[in-house]
Amino acid sequence: MNEIIRFDDVTYSYAEGSAPALDGVTLAIRQGETVAVLGHNGSGKSTLAKMLNGLLTPASGTVAVCGMDTKDESRLLDIRQKVGLVFQNPDNQIVATVVEEDVAFALENLGVPPPEIRERVDAALRDVGMLEYREHAPHRLSGGQKQRVAIAGALAMDPLVLAMDEPTAMLDPKGRGEVMETVRRLNRERGVTVVMVTHHMNEAALCGRVVVMDRGKVKLDGPPGDVFSRAGELQSLGLSVPQTVALAQGLGLDAAPLTEEECAELIFKEFSRC
Repeated sequence: MNEIIRFDDVTYSYAEGSAPALDGVTLAIRQGETVAVLGHNGSGKSTLAKMLNGLLTPASGTVAVCGMDTKDESRLLDIRQKVGLVFQNPDNQIVATVVEEDVAFALENLGVPPPEIRERVDAALRDVGMLEYREHAPHRLSGGQKQRVAIAGALAMDPLVLAMDEPTAMLDPKGRGEVMETVRRLNRERGVTVVMVTHHMNEAALCGRVVVMDRGKVKLDGPPGDVFSRAGELQSLGLSVPQTVALAQGLGLDAAPLTEEECAELIFKEFSRC
């Protein structure tokens, strides 16, 4: 897979003299990946997400998106068309009183021709399963539906990367399920690269790669099975493991099953030997 985003020795602080939010981060994200970014509060994971499309820029080091330096202000519009950013609270991103108008907002500001806007808005709403709600008022939607509208707004820009900062944090289990299924389908069917900051271990287990941060540094980086098998290290960083992994390890099994099906099969095989 081709590299699409690269962090090279990136450092950033929010105030002079304060502890760095990012401290020498070097990281590459490849096209088509699904990457979960984990860490306790203050670990730097949200700062990293905001670096992905130039909302924040490094104090030192570089962030490159498709070879474009995010510190180059002349390339910021191009970068933000490559990387769509979705925040934790969809109410902070919804600006219109009708769903389809909200999804069209950025395209209208860019001067995209109306026929193309219509096509791209309908396609984005269809991709997130919200086309039938295109004429609804956003404030009447559920939390999960609002978040899918926010994702549609980012998708309408036809990004290569969808960066999400705790997109399910304010949702109930049903809403979280809706958003995660949407994200997985976009990656599977459209090849959208996904970088998702989350504190839900079960969501991270569904991604192809997990990056764990602590005090502005990358501490662990690898496939979820490898990362979650290191439960002791995660615990020392104030993190847990998915429920399936906790159950298997609680039963004394040396494995890290990531789904309920894998966990059930592992337990059945292990105890059928008894």
